[in-house]
Amino acid sequence: MTPISRYPRIEDEKKKRVVVVGSGIGGLTAAVKLAHSGKYDVQVYERLSFAGGRFTQHDHDGYAVPTGAVHMVPHGMKGPFAKMMFGKRSKGGLEMGRHGLEFLPSMKFACRNVNGVHQGADGPMEILRWFPLRDTLNLPRLLLARAKKPAGPGETLDGETWMRKRFSDPFVDFLDSFINFAASVRFHQMPASTTVRMIQNCFWSDRPHVPKGGCKSVIDALRKDLKQHDGKLKLSHEITEIIPGEEEAATKGHRFAIGIRRRGREDATWIGADAIIHNGGHPNLLDTLSDDFHVEQEIRDRIDKTQAAGGIGFVFGLDDEIPHRDSGVTMLPGLSRVGGYVIPTFSDPSLAPKGRHMMITHQYVPKSDMKAEIKRGREELHSALPWLEKHGEEIAVHSYHRNWPCNRTPQGAELPSDVGIDGIRLVGDGVKGHGWMMIEGITSTVPQAVKGIEASLRR
Repeated sequence: MTPISRYPRIEDEKKKRVVVVGSGIGGLTAAVKLAHSGKYDVQVYERLSFAGGRFTQHDHDGYAVPTGAVHMVPHGMKGPFAKMMFGKRSKGGLEMGRHGLEFLPSMKFACRNVNGVHQGADGPMEILRWFPLRDTLNLPRLLLARAKKPAGPGETLDGETWMRKRFSDPFVDFLDSFINFAASVRFHQMPASTTVRMIQNCFWSDRPHVPKGGCKSVIDALRKDLKQHDGKLKLSHEITEIIPGEEEAATKGHRFAIGIRRRGREDATWIGADAIIHNGGHPNLLDTLSDDFHVEQEIRDRIDKTQAAGGIGFVFGLDDEIPHRDSGVTMLPGLSRVGGYVIPTFSDPSLAPKGRHMMITHQYVPKSDMKAEIKRGREELHSALPWLEKHGEEIAVHSYHRNWPCNRTPQGAELPSDVGIDGIRLVGDGVKGHGWMMIEGITSTVPQAVKGIEASLRR
């Protein structure tokens, strides 16, 4: 039996409708937050045949192979993601623990592999023992630097220049490999303010955690909660067009008319919406908006000039004889492509067949020739990890580019959630909060987007 919501029910015909485009982490968390109020008719439409986007998994011979994420919660229980998942509703949380959701800690805060030697650190300060005393003495300057807000479009100083003036090359190379792994860019491609804030957020955070059961366990919990609060999720439904509600007879009285086409059908149907949360990226939103909606040319130009950050991930099946037992992120400094890898099965063995482990790598891609980049990454991995040939089996290679990137905007070049259309807000990896990476960045901006939607519905 489906539990009854603790919130008073409002008759559907009296509710204003919010349509959420896309069921990634940003879209689903926003949908659940809106559904919790009991005030809105919340409907989520996903063009793919599965929910979760790049934060879910598919079974491959017993391996929980991720669609994009690496089964990692970067900042553990102290980051924005965990606070939203497990926090009380009165404090902006979703209380997903009610559905059995659990995060398991990694064995180490961070690791590195240098010249075949594996090292692990239990906390952020333990990392410093790997590097010259200069880095320990200068670290307070980094942690106390004024970087809580972006420096603005006029910022010209890049992260690498800022870091190398203050820290040793080995320390910078270590952090650069982590940025590569986490953000699919390098220090020199990020503004200094973003670089500093990302490192600050990492040093003040918890060790990484792994969702018990993998990424999909988060998506399953969100879907269950959405259903319990009368929200709806429809898979294999693509948004074709967004026009004013008054333009269609079936949507009069609504602010928007949304064309939706079910997979396998040619004709779209129209549904009315009073507000839209868009989790499909800024270019896709602009492509579906009719000319009736005005978006400032400055914003359009920013969107046109923004290039998504691509990446490549290898998935290896491992035997139980590999030379270390760490599940934290292992950085591979000094490599030109690969940033590092994780082995989440040391935290959650259920993600691989019994007696086996799963390793997931990540690398940024500076060139568009994906076949050549895959080859380069494979060569680097086998060179840096000689044991991989004996103990590993490559089971999947994922490339993230075009409309399936790692990040729809590069770290430090995020686009606004509000593009100037009342009743529309964007969420997702294109609008991450300043200095927050991966799912931490996505969830950090969801509350403000939801507040913007609720304000528009009161007008």
